[in-house]
Amino acid sequence: MQGAGEIAAFLAREFPAVFGPERGCVVDVAEAGRAVCRLVPTDDHLRPGDIVSGPTMMMLADATAYAALLSVYPGAIHAVTTNLSINFLRALKATHPIVAECEIIKPGKRLAVLTCEVRGKESDEPAAHVVMTYSLPPVTRDTVL
Repeated sequence: MQGAGEIAAFLAREFPAVFGPERGCVVDVAEAGRAVCRLVPTDDHLRPGDIVSGPTMMMLADATAYAALLSVYPGAIHAVTTNLSINFLRALKATHPIVAECEIIKPGKRLAVLTCEVRGKESDEPAAHVVMTYSLPPVTRDTVL
């Protein structure tokens, strides 16, 4: 398993547009098939009315799921999203950072299924519920970060 610090460094190096300095996406937790990431929304993430856009919530959920996979499957660097289903439950005002919490609910050798909730950092109520499936290539268990 990989720790949050190592996963965060890998993501910043490989995905600087999302996890790089000044991009705002931070890995807070990545352990045992669970991850928590947060994002401070900028104008690029908003739709009219200072509402966080749907694509922003989807990106944060997908990135957080990837971190959760890396915490269990070191070789998941080659994993790809094969399905992402999102239910938007309520508008998310950009007054605080947004947080995504993901966990693997079905680990497997070829596929992994994860659930994720996206919410405002100060809220207990989810703004979106996401279910994702990742394809895990054969090298997943053998490759290390």
